Amino acid sequence: MPVADKSKEIPMKPLIVEGELSGISDGTPVALAFRVKRTNGYNTANNTLVDTIRNGKFHIEKKFIYKDFDENDDNVSFIFVVDGISLPIYASPGATVKVSGTPSRRKDVRTWKAESDHPLHKEFYDDYLAFEQESLSAIRKKINAAKEEDDVDDDLIDKLEREKDSVYVVSMLNYMKERECNPVFASNLFRIAFAANRLGSESLKDRIRHLLWSKVPTDYEDQDVMAARGLVLKSTPLKTGSQMRDFILYDRKGKEHKLTQFKGKYTVIEFTSKFCGPCLQAMPILDGYYKRHKDKIEIIAISVDPESIWMEEKNNVSYHEWNDHKGADEIASFYGSKGTPCFVIIDPEGNVLNISHGTATFFKNMVGYVPDAEIEKLLK
Repeated sequence: MPVADKSKEIPMKPLIVEGELSGISDGTPVALAFRVKRTNGYNTANNTLVDTIRNGKFHIEKKFIYKDFDENDDNVSFIFVVDGISLPIYASPGATVKVSGTPSRRKDVRTWKAESDHPLHKEFYDDYLAFEQESLSAIRKKINAAKEEDDVDDDLIDKLEREKDSVYVVSMLNYMKERECNPVFASNLFRIAFAANRLGSESLKDRIRHLLWSKVPTDYEDQDVMAARGLVLKSTPLKTGSQMRDFILYDRKGKEHKLTQFKGKYTVIEFTSKFCGPCLQAMPILDGYYKRHKDKIEIIAISVDPESIWMEEKNNVSYHEWNDHKGADEIASFYGSKGTPCFVIIDPEGNVLNISHGTATFFKNMVGYVPDAEIEKLLK
């Protein structure tokens, strides 16, 4: 092996993420998820490191070697997860990031802090997050006041939450017009696209599409950008009661399939992602359900991840896992998916019976068509 190649095998100083947390029980898992960008997306095999709280402390080390640092790789973007909180971290090898925080029943990321001297980290927290907090301060006060009332008005809170989403998207759209496209820009682009999609606002989606066109270079490859594009695609979602629409998909061996090939049985379409925690948790439950009832149903898990990520997954499930080589943007948009997991239940004649988000909601609907004692026990 040439000397230059051997140098790529030299270990580098690890990234250390550690903290001392009060109010979090010993034994609670903490995780650090990382991304390594490749030509066609992110190679995320073995992309999560886990520790548990011991005596209120945790310590995670992400080790690198020089071969990780090919041109255009992303070795600075991480997500720290604990107790329902996901905390973005930007840091370089050799850095030590200190995490501190106060548990909140509202799972409020603003009560947590990660200290890093990386420029992107400072940009995310000192620029973007600070601007967001200032923009939403007034509406958040209204929401908190409404939640503290003796007689809580759920309709009012729902209305205020939608107002908050709208204020957030509009203010960030104006702010991001003057920002540079980089990983922090991309992550916030996904967040506003997700909020606009949840609101169902075509005018806001139009503005996000313009932001994509004007600020994101055509050769800029980023998972958050691809996900944002999928969320704001122009499409009229299918309604319950309508006939299903067919799409061409492929299994991991490259064999072509059609969504309509299982007419005569119930068909369940699940839009899923390797980055979706609830999707991964539901996988063994969904697989058991399929094994018990595959004479009556077929389950198709459609990945919304880039093909390179999906090809590397080894989920060992019995049901079908397909991909359309394009991140399933058009399919997910057409079937009304607003995020993962999203489930579409189709009857044996090809009529759409239900579109739901969340595993529990899906199973509550599904056992009405194909009953299952084990699932019904879990739902109690």
